[in-house]
Amino acid sequence: MELGVHFALSDSVAAELLDARGDDDKLGALVEDIEETGRSEFSCDTDKAWDPILCALSSTGYERVSENWPAYGVILGDEDLNTDTDDQLVTYLAPDRVAEVSSYLAEITESEFGVRYDAMPLDDRNPEYGSDERGYAWGWLQEVADFFQRAARERRHVVFTVRF
Repeated sequence: MELGVHFALSDSVAAELLDARGDDDKLGALVEDIEETGRSEFSCDTDKAWDPILCALSSTGYERVSENWPAYGVILGDEDLNTDTDDQLVTYLAPDRVAEVSSYLAEITESEFGVRYDAMPLDDRNPEYGSDERGYAWGWLQEVADFFQRAARERRHVVFTVRF
């Protein structure tokens, strides 16, 4: 499992990424540039917790199913910007959708997250599944919720990326 990160982007940087949509080489270079040069407005690491966060919040795991919005948006955004998602995941959310995810996250309690985590389908569970991973994921989710609140306030685009 690799480390994930959310980036809050200005309109101009988001436009560059959206223009590179579907060109994995160009997109990869842009994401690397954002990571290395600090072209994002701000960011939020999710360590390896992005996976249990996604699997606990979204009952359909890695699928974007409308009845699971905005839960899947926390990690999966609205769309994949890259075509080869076996190597890297680069997902995107527009500012209006960032606000929806932020509102959703503000309502999630530790108890509710725990219930969702415990109900995670067997196929979505990591070898680390259990109370330690649940607490670890909840802690990182608090950072993600704070990130989304700030991104929503500042009307930023959000990109999540992780390499496999």
